[in-house]
Amino acid sequence: MSDNSIIPRSIDKFNLYLIRTAAYLLLGTPTNWSRFGWLTTENTQWQGFLTAWKPLYLLYSDKKGGYTTGIRDQLLQIIQDCVNLCATNHLLLSIQATRNVTITDLQTFNLPTDEVTGETPHHATARIAPATDLVYPSLKPVGGGVVRCKCFTEAAQSGRPHKLEGFDIVEYRYEIIAQGVALPTDPNLATLIDGHSSKSSFLLPTGTNNSGKVLVIFFRWAHSKHPNLDGPWNGCISTIIL
Repeated sequence: MSDNSIIPRSIDKFNLYLIRTAAYLLLGTPTNWSRFGWLTTENTQWQGFLTAWKPLYLLYSDKKGGYTTGIRDQLLQIIQDCVNLCATNHLLLSIQATRNVTITDLQTFNLPTDEVTGETPHHATARIAPATDLVYPSLKPVGGGVVRCKCFTEAAQSGRPHKLEGFDIVEYRYEIIAQGVALPTDPNLATLIDGHSSKSSFLLPTGTNNSGKVLVIFFRWAHSKHPNLDGPWNGCISTIIL
């Protein structure tokens, strides 16, 4: 069943939505949450959703080890709490009513862009402005320390792996960590290893000695000739290496 809600109700789609919006709220001077007219407590609640979500989603993603229906129920409750907060405090309406709202503001929060108001220019193309789309990745350990990485656009999220139109590279940064270690949240950490692929489906060899450890990885759409157009990093995702 497709999920066309502004705030996605499916766990995997909400994962990307929450990661993207929580990071976006903290950007800018003044910060976006302040520009939208949100209260400090409202931004704190939104960031708190992400803090509670991450360890649960990691367990949920481990279908053989950490997944339980209880974990799923906790994730669904966070989604409902987020929906309720928006409905009660009119947070999304506040974004739409922002005087200088931009096309990126609206796209980040899945809000309609056909009736944009405000004084800033709202037209943007992939050739003029950086991509705002996140990579929608899928990781599958295939044994021998190798992980199959498949990348999709946010609009598709499934089917045949493909790159975002106008971008010729999938860039990634990754690290191998022990199980139980906190996941990194910053894709710019010096400990992460750089990599890129011209294909949207590729094999990532991590080493046969890393069986049982955790691959943590960030992705983004990139342009080989115009790096100023590179998209934002998605949140860290992970999988157990076989």
